[in-house]
Amino acid sequence: MTRGTRIERRDWGHGRSALLTALAVAAATLPAPAAEAQGAGLEGFFIEVPVGLGTPIAEGGYEGLYDPSLWLGLNLGYLFGLGDQVSIGPALDLQYSIGNVENDWHHGTGYEDDLYLGRLRVMAGARLTVGFGSAFLLMRLGLGLDYAHASWDDPVYDEDNDDGDVSLGIVTGLGMGYMVADWIGIEFLLDFPVGFHDEDDDRDPIDWDDEMIDLLASLAVIFVL
Repeated sequence: MTRGTRIERRDWGHGRSALLTALAVAAATLPAPAAEAQGAGLEGFFIEVPVGLGTPIAEGGYEGLYDPSLWLGLNLGYLFGLGDQVSIGPALDLQYSIGNVENDWHHGTGYEDDLYLGRLRVMAGARLTVGFGSAFLLMRLGLGLDYAHASWDDPVYDEDNDDGDVSLGIVTGLGMGYMVADWIGIEFLLDFPVGFHDEDDDRDPIDWDDEMIDLLASLAVIFVL
């Protein structure tokens, strides 16, 4: 082997080593993909604040009493990751509304100004989320208590002044969302809460009877901690 050939091979060997070193440095300096990207960051403790509009869709007396009404909520829970895209966990949902009374509720005489309506739901259950990059879908199911309450002034009825009833309640829901950062997202939620009220008939102007079913659409902000 000639001296020129040995020098040429030595130079090629040095060049290959330099190329491999450069590739290793480049790979090390590339940003690593976010671990939460595929699962939309939905893993850990979450706080959800929904604001929505609910309308009754079942039970004649209930539908004749309520107009579409504003609902406020506070939902808490913890999500456990199942792979990169799916998470599941327990949740506690609180929902409250000051009911908007139908204008023609009491013979159309303006009595709606003398009636107060309130609904409170406390539901414990579970939710499932499926992530697609920063977007996600969710499903939830809850079981708990549904409290309906009414109070009125004398023009409505001159005896008692209030009436309330607590019953078993369930809620099923669907939703979609988008994480605008690792810890905060926005959501659209669609819920179907049901209260199974069966209060005895009495002389009060409000009786809570039969299934009270709502369609509840909400916008929400979710914080994942």
